[in-house]
Amino acid sequence: MDKPDFRKQAAFWIGFSLAVGGAATFLTRKGLAQFDLLQMPALTPPRIVFPIAWSILLILIGLGFALVRRKGDGTAAGERAEIAYAVQMTFFFCWMIWFFGLGWYGFSALWLVGLIVSVIAMTALYRRISRTAAWMQVPYLLWCCFALYLNIGVWRLNG
Repeated sequence: MDKPDFRKQAAFWIGFSLAVGGAATFLTRKGLAQFDLLQMPALTPPRIVFPIAWSILLILIGLGFALVRRKGDGTAAGERAEIAYAVQMTFFFCWMIWFFGLGWYGFSALWLVGLIVSVIAMTALYRRISRTAAWMQVPYLLWCCFALYLNIGVWRLNG
């Protein structure tokens, strides 16, 4: 059996990654409205930056995963990379719920450290299969580090 067309696979995984972000946003919409009432740390970008940045990052996450699946399919490294993708997506989804949905800012900061560690692990595993896919995760890692700064700032200013 022929492997599915890469464009279809990439579109699927990009769509899946965006759907995870969309589901988390939908579930936290009431908390997102409350977010505008919080005191924010210095360097907080305008609110419009967040959906744009997350959309770009989720596209890169999905595309990187599609590359890894194409090159690492059926290998032990590929299986580990798939698990790492699932783990970091779970951390991302839950962080959105803890931070925006429930307002658990201190817990969210600790959870975000777990997300950062999972992104580092995923990137390292991707590197063994596709350097391109690994490099696609660097903006995500940097944004998560910036999100940790913002998360801690929100916790300190509003906790």
